[in-house]
Amino acid sequence: MRAARSLLRVLCLLLVPSEALLAADSPSFERAGQWVSRDRFEKAVADLQGLSSVQPSSAEEKILRRAVGKARAFLSEKHPLQERNAARQVLCLSRAYFQEELPGDAEPLRSMGGPQRPELIGKPAALQVPAAARKAGIQGTVIVEVVVDQEGCVRRPRILKGLPLGIDGAALAAVRSWTFRPGMLAGRPVAVYYVVTVSTPPRR
Repeated sequence: MRAARSLLRVLCLLLVPSEALLAADSPSFERAGQWVSRDRFEKAVADLQGLSSVQPSSAEEKILRRAVGKARAFLSEKHPLQERNAARQVLCLSRAYFQEELPGDAEPLRSMGGPQRPELIGKPAALQVPAAARKAGIQGTVIVEVVVDQEGCVRRPRILKGLPLGIDGAALAAVRSWTFRPGMLAGRPVAVYYVVTVSTPPRR
């Protein structure tokens, strides 16, 4: 009887992976999708941030699109702010892989004119300085104009003031993964143009 119970426990662990087993794995799009399916968006954020330089396969793109749908559904419901922020990060980190147009038809606003501005969520991805720029000792700040859309995701980033030796491209890659609470106008989220800065890390 005891042997049968042990066998049943092993089978259950194989069929339904526990959070402990999930946590033991290295980050993957599949694992991020499993976290999302359990509404564990904070765990999924950590995995997706760890995969920011990885190009997903077609099967993994389907996982990311499911994550987008799941996060949108979650955001349409009433949940604690911390959980909503994590769901929004999953939404934007997943959407960053797709060259889709902005949600909605309205042209982004150039000036907020007083309403609430976008607000950064979580710790932004740091600028990864290319080896050539690091060797040359390039230091400074890149100024980037983006559209923060109605969902708080960064779209259409463009350099306003850049740095040489590939730093501009690294800055754009970092900014694409940032997530914001969207700007608000008359109580509704709106897409806005927004200027952000990305600085090189200090020299060691």
